Amino acid sequence: MKVRLLVAVGALILGAVPGAAVAAADPVSAEAAAGDPMAAQPVLLNQSGFGLGESKRFTAPRAEDGARFTVTDASGAVRDRGKIKDGTGDFTAFDPGDTGDFVVTVTGKAGVGTSVPFGIGAYWTDRVSYRRAIEFMSGSRCYFGDYTRKTTDPVSDEYGPRDCMKGMAWRDAAQYSKEIQTLVDMYLANPGAFDRIHVDSAVYKGLPVTLPEGTPEIMRLIHWGVEVLLEEDVNDPQLKEQLAAFAFAYPQLKKYIPVSVYQRATAHLFATWDDPARDRYSWQALTPHTGDLLQVYTQVGTGKGELAPGHSVWPNAMMYEVAKREGRDDADRYLNAAQKQASWLVDNLDLSDPRVTKGQRQSEHVLITGLVQFAESYPDKAPEGVTRFVREWAGIAVERSDNLWDFRRYSADRWTIPAFTGGGADDPNEVGNVAGFSAPALAAARLLGNDPLAGRLREMATAQVDNLFGRNPAGRHASYDAPSETAGFEGVERGWYSEYYGGAGLLEGESGVLDGSPKNGLYPFSPEKGNIGHTEGWVAFNTAWNASLAWRAVDQTRLRVTAHGHAPAKVVKADETVRVELAAPLNLDAEALGEGTVEVRVGDHPAKPLTVTQTAKNSKTFSATLDVTTLHAKPREAITVTYGHAPFAVSYSFTVAGRG
Repeated sequence: MKVRLLVAVGALILGAVPGAAVAAADPVSAEAAAGDPMAAQPVLLNQSGFGLGESKRFTAPRAEDGARFTVTDASGAVRDRGKIKDGTGDFTAFDPGDTGDFVVTVTGKAGVGTSVPFGIGAYWTDRVSYRRAIEFMSGSRCYFGDYTRKTTDPVSDEYGPRDCMKGMAWRDAAQYSKEIQTLVDMYLANPGAFDRIHVDSAVYKGLPVTLPEGTPEIMRLIHWGVEVLLEEDVNDPQLKEQLAAFAFAYPQLKKYIPVSVYQRATAHLFATWDDPARDRYSWQALTPHTGDLLQVYTQVGTGKGELAPGHSVWPNAMMYEVAKREGRDDADRYLNAAQKQASWLVDNLDLSDPRVTKGQRQSEHVLITGLVQFAESYPDKAPEGVTRFVREWAGIAVERSDNLWDFRRYSADRWTIPAFTGGGADDPNEVGNVAGFSAPALAAARLLGNDPLAGRLREMATAQVDNLFGRNPAGRHASYDAPSETAGFEGVERGWYSEYYGGAGLLEGESGVLDGSPKNGLYPFSPEKGNIGHTEGWVAFNTAWNASLAWRAVDQTRLRVTAHGHAPAKVVKADETVRVELAAPLNLDAEALGEGTVEVRVGDHPAKPLTVTQTAKNSKTFSATLDVTTLHAKPREAITVTYGHAPFAVSYSFTVAGRG
C-alpha cells in the first residue's frame, strides 16, 4: 500500500485562463488540498496509478498552453517534466524502475498546483482491480448466496423479494447484465490470474451441484449463474446468450464444473435458441422483440442499454462451435445467423448517431467486440465492410474525444448521455459506459492493427479508466468506498460523493461497486455543481467494467520463445532448452513475484502445464526454462506454447530439428 501525503496548494486565485475550456466564475480556493478540483490550479489524474508502457496523461483545466509541469518522487527529485497543451499534460514516456509515490506539479498563470500522489508499475490498473471485480460479483449475488425460488411470478408488476429485486442470479440484474459472459471472457483472457482469486467468506447454498472448497471464485460465480438461469428455465434471448458463453467455454471450465451442468445447459439452449417466446424474466425489455436468436435484430434499444445492437453476433458464433462439438447436423444455422446479423449491422447502422454507440450506455461494448471476434474467428464469413465499419466507429470515437479529458463525448452538443425512455433523470448515471469503453476501443485497435487510429484508441481506453479513477471534473473515483482499504482501490484518496442506500440492488458497501460519474453539467469543468444527477450502483455497470478488464488483458498479453540467447526459437534440437517469456497481468501482489501457467503441446497431443514466474518485482515479464528433451518430441514435430483460451489465446510455435 502506498503512503499518501496530501500537499496543500498555496497559490494565488487568478481565475480561469483565457482560452481554457472552463467557467471563469468558478469559485476556487488557495487552500484546497492536492487533487481538489476547486483548487486555484487543479491537477487531476488517476489517483491510484499508471501501468508501465501505458498512456500517462492528466488534466490541468486552468493551465494555459505552455505552462510547465514536473513529475517528482517522494524525495522531491524531479524525474520527468513537460508542458501543458490544451489543458492536458503527458508523461507517457516516464516508465521508472521504482513504483513511486510520484506527484505532478503544474506551474502556470493560475498558480502552482499539485496532484495527489500516485504509483507507476507493471499492470497497475489490473492488479488493483481484479480482486475487487470478483469480490463485487460474489457479494452482489441474489438471495445473498442462498438460492431459493421465492416468487413464482418474476415478471409481475410487484417487485420480488427484497433480497433479489426481480433479478435472478444477481441483485437488480436484468436480462442484459452479461454477468456470465463477462466472467467467462475474463477467465479466457487471463486464466492464470483468476485461478488464484478466492473469496472464502462467500456463501453458496441451494444449488443442485456444490463445487468443492478451494474452487476459484470466478468458477463458483460462473457455475452459480448457470445453475440459477437453468433452475428458472429462462427464455429471454440475452439470458440464453449468457448460457451460450458457458457452453462455449466449457472445455476450459470442465476441471472445475461437472459435465452434468454442461449437459443441462446445452439441452436447454438447443431446445430454446430459436423459440420466439420470452415470457421468463424480460421485465426491462423496453424495445419490442422476440426470443428467436436466429433472427436478424433490426431494433435498437433505449439508453437503458436493454437491447444493444450486435448483442447476438458472437453468441451465435459460440453456439456454432458448441453445435459442432456436439456433432449436430444443424450447426451451420448458428454461423449463418451470426453472419446475417453482422451484415445487417455493417450495412444499416448509422454510427454518427450516438444512440447506437454511447447511447447504449453500459451495453455498448457488445457491438464492436462481437464484430471483431466474429471477423477474426471466421474471416471468410465476416461481412466485406466490417473493417471499414470498425474504422468508422473508431474515427467518430476519436473525434469526440478531442478535449482536455480525452473523454469520449456523447455528441457535439452533449458530454454524457441524455434522458431516455424508462431512464428517469435528465442526467442519467452512465458510469457503466465509461467503465466499459476500453472493451470496444481495444477490440477495435486489435482489428485495425497498424492503423494510426489504433494508438489513439489505446490512449482513449486508458483515459476512460483514468476518468473512473479521478481524472474527471469532480476529481473523484467512481466508487464511494474507493478510499477504503477493505472495499476500495489502492491509493485512492477521493471516492464518489455519495452512495445510494436502499436501492433496488442493495449494493451500497459492496467491494468495488461503481456508484457514479460526472454528469453533463460538470463538463467541461464546473466542479462547483457537485453531485448532480442520479447516483446508484448497478450490476450492469460493474459487468461492463469486467468486459474492459478482459480486453485489457487481451491487449497486453504477449508470448515468445527464444533459443541461443535471445533469438526467436524457430527450429531447435531435441536436447536443447528454450526460454518461454509471457507478458500478462498476473502480478496480483506487488510485494511478491507473480506466477502463471502456460500450456505446452507437442503436435496434437494433450497439453502440459509449465509455470512461468515474474522475472523481478515490477517486471512485466514472466519466464521459464523449457527442456525440450522432456517433451519427447519427434523430429520435425511442432511444439506450441499457449496462454489464454479460445478467441483470446496467444500462441508461439517452433519445430524440433530433423535428423541429418
